[in-house]
Amino acid sequence: MPTYKHRARSQWEKTRALLRGDPHASRCIALACLGLLVLAGAPWVVDAAPPKTNVTPVNRTGIVTILEGRATVIRGLSQFDAAEGVRLLPGDLVRTEPKSLMRVEYADECSLEAGPETQLQLFHPADKKRAGRPALYLLQGWLKVACKAGSDAAFASKDLDVVGISRVIVVHATGDRRAIFAEQGAAKVLRRQKSDTAAVNLNPGDFLVVQPGEAADVQPRPAAQFMEALPRAYRDTLPSRYSIYVTRVTEPQNPRGFVYSDVEPWVNGETTIRRQFVGLWIRKANDPAFRGALDRDLAMHPEWDRILHPEKYEVEETTPSRAASANPNAAAQPLPDSPKESVPKSR
Repeated sequence: MPTYKHRARSQWEKTRALLRGDPHASRCIALACLGLLVLAGAPWVVDAAPPKTNVTPVNRTGIVTILEGRATVIRGLSQFDAAEGVRLLPGDLVRTEPKSLMRVEYADECSLEAGPETQLQLFHPADKKRAGRPALYLLQGWLKVACKAGSDAAFASKDLDVVGISRVIVVHATGDRRAIFAEQGAAKVLRRQKSDTAAVNLNPGDFLVVQPGEAADVQPRPAAQFMEALPRAYRDTLPSRYSIYVTRVTEPQNPRGFVYSDVEPWVNGETTIRRQFVGLWIRKANDPAFRGALDRDLAMHPEWDRILHPEKYEVEETTPSRAASANPNAAAQPLPDSPKESVPKSR
């Protein structure tokens, strides 16, 4: 009488013969097994991670809702002219011309306004970098940030961060000087200089000027000089226009490449901000004019030296065959004995 093992082996041989003779049957069996796993809620199927995507979330895509004058946006290896309805992405570099104003709005009612002759790297005001510092960065010019209380809005500029913005903050950056006005709500200014890392709290209406070598002196109202230079559009609270453009998409205008002078302030900016552009613009080193300008100002951005002069960083590797040919007796020489471990004598 055949045993259980004999019957199982016989059945398996019949199944193998069936699969070899009918490829369609093997596919059907495989699909049936997969269906059973799905119905059974197999963890490795149900819990599979969704595919990664490079699409920017809607709540982190800014929309240009007001544009007076001209503004240029650098994205990747190209630049284009902004227009009302154009979508701006995290990391875009924005530059406004004299007498210009550009307002960018987000889905959560956060907005920012770049005034005349302003350069900034755009991010949602609540976005943070890996180290927890604000991602929105003001290089120079005028910036007005308006967000609801509790939105964790913030921005960075040279040697300082402005965090905890609860309503409206206006800042003017010129050279190493930063003038900050807490128009509505409160904020905290964190100084990032090695010699001064103090935090300064700003209450509604407070005004602070930050510049190297001077102690923080909070004033209860803005200086007259600041108010005289304040862009006219900043004096009024502009109504939201997000709903007008949320369904109206405008394509970037006049896309084109950029030259060194277009990005020179960024390439020569402070270390924490300029290093990101080495990988982003490495292909620009193949442009003779761009490469020549980089080399000319290399002292201001030494991180480009490895890209421009890779031969300085090449390390000659000595392979075993080359080492043996240089010293034929090296292979025959015995290795030195490893030092004996000293053992303390027992008392």
